[in-house]
Amino acid sequence: MSHRFLPIRRWLVRDRDFDPPFDDLIRQPLPSAHMTFRKAEVVSLDIETTGLDAAKADMLSVGWVVIAGGRVDLASAETHIVKPSGEVGTSASVHGLTDTLVGAGQDWSVVLSRILEVLRGRALLVHHAGLDKSLLDRMCRSRFGAPLMLPVIDTLALERRRRRRRHQETDAQSLRLNELRAAYGLPRYSAHDCLVDAIATAELLIAMVAHNGGADGTRLKDLYS
Repeated sequence: MSHRFLPIRRWLVRDRDFDPPFDDLIRQPLPSAHMTFRKAEVVSLDIETTGLDAAKADMLSVGWVVIAGGRVDLASAETHIVKPSGEVGTSASVHGLTDTLVGAGQDWSVVLSRILEVLRGRALLVHHAGLDKSLLDRMCRSRFGAPLMLPVIDTLALERRRRRRRHQETDAQSLRLNELRAAYGLPRYSAHDCLVDAIATAELLIAMVAHNGGADGTRLKDLYS
């Protein structure tokens, strides 16, 4: 769903009484699409899951950090372990989250509520948003009866769009987070730690903005998927 239709979607549910903090998020005005990147606040978020199917996967961990004033605010960083409904399975070989570790995690609804509190009045940033945004939509529907209605910035989609405008060929490998960071002169971080990936994505977006208009010359609508 395009960010242009988000106000309409929110207007259509304006008379419904949602439980907090979803109701607080819906009532909070969306950040203006004309706001410059420097003036905006963006939540860079990453989720580790039990699989790649958003219709079935469970959240195992989530990490985020806020970009404010065009900079990463490390003091805002949070990470949470989530107890899944079943076993971790073979996904543990990717992210290292074992059944023992996640068994001591928090209930997903508690973590979701914290995510919504942080997202209120801000835009969401994800690298390759398909899985993470779809999973958050599913969780919000299950807990509150409506999807997460927030504008999304997807660094993968943003780079693909930039290359298409320049008629550059693109392969999936070159759009991975670490490969894109390298292309923008950023150091390589260890992958599949949700907080590290959230910070890495935040730094990548800042570098992308610096190369394409700068923090004062780039508006949120230039970044939205």
